[in-house]
Amino acid sequence: MATLISPDCSAGVQPGGLRVGVVSKVATYSINASLSLGDVIQMIKVPKNSTVTRCDVRWNGRGVGSIAVGDGVSSGRYIADTAASAGIAWLGITSNTAFVPYTYSTDDTIDITVSQSVTFSSGSVIMIADITMDP
Repeated sequence: MATLISPDCSAGVQPGGLRVGVVSKVATYSINASLSLGDVIQMIKVPKNSTVTRCDVRWNGRGVGSIAVGDGVSSGRYIADTAASAGIAWLGITSNTAFVPYTYSTDDTIDITVSQSVTFSSGSVIMIADITMDP
């Protein structure tokens, strides 16, 4: 089980942007090694007191397996375990019918968790998230 970090979650990268309104973030992670059950890819930083209203993922990884999209508290908050393979359509919050907007009490990250043993070995994953912050 490993934690991998996208360039958008690297040290020194601030979460969010504006501190009021809606911010759209796009992050890409290049897969250059095999992923296995329990691996986590931290994709986008989410600032304290913000709410994610949209989270879409495009999986372009080679191999077959399942992923979940969530955060440090709930690994499937945005997208429950879903089969992932090269060329699947965009996955969105609507993949998780129980989605309820969640406001973060501390800084966190939106993560992709490998939820089934896989043979992903190369390719990329793209995430788009809309994050709101009230004044």
